[in-house]
Amino acid sequence: MEYIYCHKCGTKNTAGKFCSNCNTPLIVDKNKDGVPEFVQEAVQLECPWCKTFNKVIDETNCKNCGGPLPAIPHSNKGLDKGTPPGNSPRIIPKIYVRKLKYRNIHFMLGFFFTVPFFWTILFPIIGIFMMRYGLKKANQKLSALEYGVKAEGVLINISKDTSQTVNGRHPWFLEYEFETNSGKLITATKAGAWNSNNRYRRPNDKLWVVYLQGNPEISAIWPPVD
Repeated sequence: MEYIYCHKCGTKNTAGKFCSNCNTPLIVDKNKDGVPEFVQEAVQLECPWCKTFNKVIDETNCKNCGGPLPAIPHSNKGLDKGTPPGNSPRIIPKIYVRKLKYRNIHFMLGFFFTVPFFWTILFPIIGIFMMRYGLKKANQKLSALEYGVKAEGVLINISKDTSQTVNGRHPWFLEYEFETNSGKLITATKAGAWNSNNRYRRPNDKLWVVYLQGNPEISAIWPPVD
Protein backbone atom coordinates (compact mmCIF):
# COMPACT_ATOMS: atom_id res chain seq x y z
CA MET A 1 0.00 0.00 0.00
CA GLU A 2 1.31 3.45 -0.95
CA TYR A 3 0.98 6.32 1.48
CA ILE A 4 0.89 10.02 0.65
CA TYR A 5 1.36 12.69 3.30
CA CYS A 6 -0.75 15.82 3.01
CA HIS A 7 1.49 18.86 2.57
CA LYS A 8 -0.95 21.04 4.45
CA CYS A 9 -1.41 19.10 7.69
CA GLY A 10 0.86 16.04 7.44
CA THR A 11 -1.94 13.48 7.63
CA LYS A 12 -1.11 10.07 6.14
CA ASN A 13 -3.61 9.15 3.42
CA THR A 14 -4.05 5.79 1.69
CA ALA A 15 -6.71 6.65 -0.91
CA GLY A 16 -8.97 9.39 -2.24
CA LYS A 17 -8.58 12.68 -4.02
CA PHE A 18 -8.65 14.83 -0.89
CA CYS A 19 -6.92 14.72 2.48
CA SER A 20 -9.03 12.87 5.00
CA ASN A 21 -8.24 15.51 7.62
CA CYS A 22 -8.19 18.94 5.93
CA ASN A 23 -9.72 18.18 2.52
CA THR A 24 -6.67 19.40 0.57
CA PRO A 25 -6.58 17.94 -3.00
CA LEU A 26 -4.13 15.04 -3.18
CA ILE A 27 -4.34 13.74 -6.74
CA VAL A 28 -5.14 15.15 -10.15
CA ASP A 29 -4.82 13.91 -13.71
CA LYS A 30 -2.16 16.42 -14.72
CA ASN A 31 -1.53 15.12 -18.24
CA LYS A 32 -5.17 14.09 -18.93
CA ASP A 33 -4.31 10.47 -19.61
CA GLY A 34 -6.88 9.07 -17.24
CA VAL A 35 -4.24 8.14 -14.65
CA PRO A 36 -4.15 10.42 -11.59
CA GLU A 37 -0.79 11.53 -10.27
CA PHE A 38 -0.03 12.55 -6.72
CA VAL A 39 0.36 16.31 -6.37
CA GLN A 40 3.37 17.60 -4.53
CA GLU A 41 2.90 21.17 -3.45
CA ALA A 42 5.90 23.47 -3.54
CA VAL A 43 7.60 23.94 -0.17
CA GLN A 44 9.43 27.18 0.59
CA LEU A 45 12.97 26.44 1.77
CA GLU A 46 15.66 28.95 2.69
CA CYS A 47 19.02 28.13 1.19
CA PRO A 48 21.44 27.55 4.09
CA TRP A 49 24.33 28.84 1.99
CA CYS A 50 23.09 32.10 0.42
CA LYS A 51 19.71 32.73 2.17
CA THR A 52 17.75 32.67 -1.12
CA PHE A 53 14.20 31.34 -0.74
CA ASN A 54 13.45 28.44 -3.10
CA LYS A 55 10.02 27.11 -4.00
CA VAL A 56 10.86 23.42 -4.04
CA ILE A 57 8.97 20.39 -5.28
CA ASP A 58 11.76 17.89 -5.94
CA GLU A 59 14.75 20.19 -6.52
CA THR A 60 17.84 19.37 -4.48
CA ASN A 61 20.00 22.46 -5.08
CA CYS A 62 19.56 26.20 -4.64
CA LYS A 63 18.52 28.05 -7.79
CA ASN A 64 20.86 30.92 -6.90
CA CYS A 65 24.16 29.50 -5.58
CA GLY A 66 23.77 25.81 -6.47
CA GLY A 67 24.39 24.65 -2.90
CA PRO A 68 22.62 21.51 -1.62
CA LEU A 69 19.26 22.17 0.04
CA PRO A 70 17.83 20.38 3.07
CA ALA A 71 15.44 17.49 2.44
CA ILE A 72 11.88 18.56 1.64
CA PRO A 73 9.52 18.12 4.61
CA HIS A 74 6.89 15.67 3.38
CA SER A 75 5.00 15.62 6.66
CA ASN A 76 4.73 17.47 9.93
CA LYS A 77 7.21 15.10 11.58
CA GLY A 78 10.43 16.96 10.81
CA LEU A 79 13.03 16.94 8.04
CA ASP A 80 14.53 13.86 6.43
CA LYS A 81 18.32 13.70 6.48
CA GLY A 82 18.32 13.89 2.67
CA THR A 83 21.21 13.26 0.30
CA PRO A 84 24.54 12.50 2.01
CA PRO A 85 27.51 14.84 1.59
CA GLY A 86 29.62 14.11 -1.46
CA ASN A 87 33.24 13.02 -1.44
CA SER A 88 35.81 15.56 -0.29
CA PRO A 89 36.90 18.08 -1.21
CA ARG A 90 33.38 19.44 -1.43
CA ILE A 91 32.63 22.70 -3.21
CA ILE A 92 31.35 25.30 -0.75
CA PRO A 93 29.49 28.30 -2.26
CA LYS A 94 31.74 31.36 -2.12
CA ILE A 95 28.99 33.52 -0.64
CA TYR A 96 28.86 31.19 2.37
CA VAL A 97 32.64 31.23 2.76
CA ARG A 98 32.60 35.03 2.92
CA LYS A 99 29.74 34.98 5.41
CA LEU A 100 31.50 32.57 7.74
CA LYS A 101 34.80 34.42 7.64
CA TYR A 102 33.80 38.05 7.68
CA ARG A 103 30.27 38.24 9.06
CA ASN A 104 30.73 36.28 12.27
CA ILE A 105 30.32 38.27 15.47
CA HIS A 106 33.97 38.00 16.58
CA PHE A 107 35.39 39.26 13.27
CA MET A 108 32.91 42.13 13.04
CA LEU A 109 33.53 43.27 16.62
CA GLY A 110 37.26 42.98 16.08
CA PHE A 111 37.00 45.09 12.94
CA PHE A 112 35.04 47.72 14.88
CA PHE A 113 37.68 47.81 17.61
CA THR A 114 40.56 48.00 15.13
CA VAL A 115 39.66 50.37 12.30
CA PRO A 116 37.91 53.32 14.02
CA PHE A 117 40.44 53.26 16.88
CA PHE A 118 43.61 52.52 14.90
CA TRP A 119 45.33 55.48 16.54
CA THR A 120 45.05 53.89 20.01
CA ILE A 121 47.09 50.96 21.31
CA LEU A 122 44.76 48.80 23.37
CA PHE A 123 41.71 48.68 21.10
CA PRO A 124 43.55 47.51 17.95
CA ILE A 125 45.28 44.77 19.97
CA ILE A 126 41.90 43.54 21.24
CA GLY A 127 40.41 43.91 17.76
CA ILE A 128 43.13 41.94 15.99
CA PHE A 129 42.84 39.16 18.56
CA MET A 130 39.07 38.96 18.04
CA MET A 131 39.36 38.97 14.24
CA ARG A 132 41.95 36.19 14.34
CA TYR A 133 39.72 34.15 16.64
CA GLY A 134 36.71 34.67 14.35
CA LEU A 135 38.71 33.59 11.30
CA LYS A 136 40.06 30.55 13.14
CA LYS A 137 36.57 29.33 14.08
CA ALA A 138 35.30 29.99 10.55
CA ASN A 139 38.19 28.08 8.96
CA GLN A 140 37.63 25.13 11.29
CA LYS A 141 34.00 24.87 10.24
CA LEU A 142 34.89 25.31 6.57
CA SER A 143 37.47 22.51 6.89
CA ALA A 144 34.79 20.20 8.32
CA LEU A 145 32.35 21.09 5.54
CA GLU A 146 34.91 20.75 2.77
CA TYR A 147 37.08 17.85 3.95
CA GLY A 148 35.21 16.31 6.89
CA VAL A 149 34.25 12.67 7.29
CA LYS A 150 30.51 12.13 6.88
CA ALA A 151 28.46 10.43 9.58
CA GLU A 152 24.79 9.87 10.30
CA GLY A 153 23.64 11.84 13.32
CA VAL A 154 20.48 12.52 15.28
CA LEU A 155 19.00 15.77 16.56
CA ILE A 156 18.71 15.48 20.33
CA ASN A 157 17.12 18.82 21.07
CA ILE A 158 16.08 22.03 19.32
CA SER A 159 14.78 25.18 20.99
CA LYS A 160 14.61 28.95 20.58
CA ASP A 161 17.38 30.97 22.21
CA THR A 162 15.35 33.75 23.83
CA SER A 163 18.49 35.47 25.09
CA GLN A 164 18.98 36.88 21.56
CA THR A 165 16.44 38.89 19.59
CA VAL A 166 16.71 40.58 16.18
CA ASN A 167 13.60 42.21 14.70
CA GLY A 168 11.45 40.17 17.05
CA ARG A 169 13.05 36.85 16.01
CA HIS A 170 15.04 34.43 18.14
CA PRO A 171 17.75 32.11 16.79
CA TRP A 172 17.62 28.36 17.24
CA PHE A 173 19.81 26.27 19.49
CA LEU A 174 20.46 22.70 18.32
CA GLU A 175 22.06 19.76 20.10
CA TYR A 176 23.01 16.70 18.10
CA GLU A 177 25.10 13.56 18.37
CA PHE A 178 26.91 11.26 15.99
CA GLU A 179 29.28 8.34 16.05
CA THR A 180 32.73 8.55 14.47
CA ASN A 181 34.09 5.76 12.29
CA SER A 182 36.11 4.61 15.31
CA GLY A 183 32.93 4.18 17.36
CA LYS A 184 33.27 7.28 19.56
CA LEU A 185 29.97 9.02 20.39
CA ILE A 186 30.20 12.80 20.03
CA THR A 187 27.64 15.29 21.34
CA ALA A 188 27.80 18.75 19.79
CA THR A 189 25.79 21.97 19.78
CA LYS A 190 24.99 24.70 17.31
CA ALA A 191 23.92 28.09 18.67
CA GLY A 192 22.81 31.17 16.76
CA ALA A 193 21.05 29.26 13.97
CA TRP A 194 18.77 31.77 12.23
CA ASN A 195 17.79 29.69 9.20
CA SER A 196 14.01 29.51 8.91
CA ASN A 197 14.11 25.84 7.83
CA ASN A 198 14.79 24.96 11.46
CA ARG A 199 11.08 25.42 12.16
CA TYR A 200 10.55 22.06 10.42
CA ARG A 201 13.03 20.21 12.62
CA ARG A 202 12.01 17.97 15.51
CA PRO A 203 13.96 16.04 18.17
CA ASN A 204 15.03 12.59 16.93
CA ASP A 205 15.31 13.83 13.32
CA LYS A 206 18.10 12.05 11.45
CA LEU A 207 20.71 14.32 9.89
CA TRP A 208 24.10 14.28 8.21
CA VAL A 209 27.20 15.47 10.03
CA VAL A 210 30.71 16.15 8.76
CA TYR A 211 33.64 16.14 11.19
CA LEU A 212 37.42 16.44 11.11
CA GLN A 213 39.11 13.06 11.20
CA GLY A 214 41.82 14.17 13.59
CA ASN A 215 39.52 16.24 15.79
CA PRO A 216 35.88 15.04 15.72
CA GLU A 217 34.92 17.71 18.25
CA ILE A 218 34.99 20.05 15.23
CA SER A 219 31.89 19.19 13.25
CA ALA A 220 29.02 20.71 11.31
CA ILE A 221 25.54 19.67 10.26
CA TRP A 222 25.22 19.12 6.49
CA PRO A 223 23.83 21.18 4.88
CA PRO A 224 24.37 23.99 7.42
CA VAL A 225 21.64 25.20 9.73
CA ASP A 226 23.02 28.74 10.29
